[in-house]
Amino acid sequence: EFEAKLQEIREISKNDLHPRAQSSYENEEFDLSTWQKFADAGLWRTAVPTDMGGDGGTWLDFARLLETIAACGRDIGFCLSLVAHAGIVRAIVKHGSQWVRDQYLEKMLSGWVGATSLTEPHSGSDVSRTRVIASPNERDDFLSINGRKSHITHGPVADLALVLGRSVGLPENNDISLFVVPMEAAGVVRDEPEKLSGNRTSPIGGFDLSDVQIPNQSVLGTPGDGLKIVYDTISLDRVLYGILSAGYTRPLVDEMVVFATEREAFRQPIVNYQYVQGRICDILTGSEVTRAISYESLKRLESDDPTANYMCSISKMYGSEMRESHIGIEKSTKM
Repeated sequence: EFEAKLQEIREISKNDLHPRAQSSYENEEFDLSTWQKFADAGLWRTAVPTDMGGDGGTWLDFARLLETIAACGRDIGFCLSLVAHAGIVRAIVKHGSQWVRDQYLEKMLSGWVGATSLTEPHSGSDVSRTRVIASPNERDDFLSINGRKSHITHGPVADLALVLGRSVGLPENNDISLFVVPMEAAGVVRDEPEKLSGNRTSPIGGFDLSDVQIPNQSVLGTPGDGLKIVYDTISLDRVLYGILSAGYTRPLVDEMVVFATEREAFRQPIVNYQYVQGRICDILTGSEVTRAISYESLKRLESDDPTANYMCSISKMYGSEMRESHIGIEKSTKM
């Protein structure tokens, strides 16, 4: 069954995502129709337990699908969106109450777009400085959320957001929680998508929360455990960035070899020159090492190994630096 799904995901990547990747980039568009096709193919059900509507696979299985999409679809921004949504699905499965799962999990598996909303204008990536406040209102079974989030992946298009904020009534320094907020709720006001120089196919933008009413059950996990859940979710994001980097880069090696074989300098193909061979070898080595580190890190994350957190960070760090090292050659193949 998994191999059949892998083949279907590969075909969608080649026949839908890839042909639209360039126009999506030029027009700064999020390819929502392909997003829906991946959902219909069961992409998000891969690592979800069967009793929650999933296939009962692992996040290692999902990583193989992501790697295939990166290699065949060739839309980096779209893949970043996949990574962002994957973290939310895993957080709801792992930390969500039965109420949260009943309300939102099936929708998140069926085509809804999710956002993890952490950063704020005053604090940047220091998420522990959140100023979003969730306080009880006149109805004991509801919370009222107020504040602002900025630079949020999927902020302009999300159907559902995990919002980090402070729970009024909890002890200071132990009051940060994650709240599940439907983005069509009254009081949510979104910004226009930000104009980015590189990532143009994964929409990013802020939004305001003004007396947004959500049921008390909308807290993800235990109130006050928001940072713990966020760090666990970020670890998955980081390791998937490494897998994305390896998946996207590996096909470039084949293209470079073809280009270097066809292009001549001083009456011979440039592939014969040791410098060119060395650069291609460096890229191939970087891709394979990133892939190996990332899958090992994901295995540790799946087994709750205490080293998983820093290993996932290494995956992202190594994959990002490897990606930078080959930009020059990637550009040269398009000259």
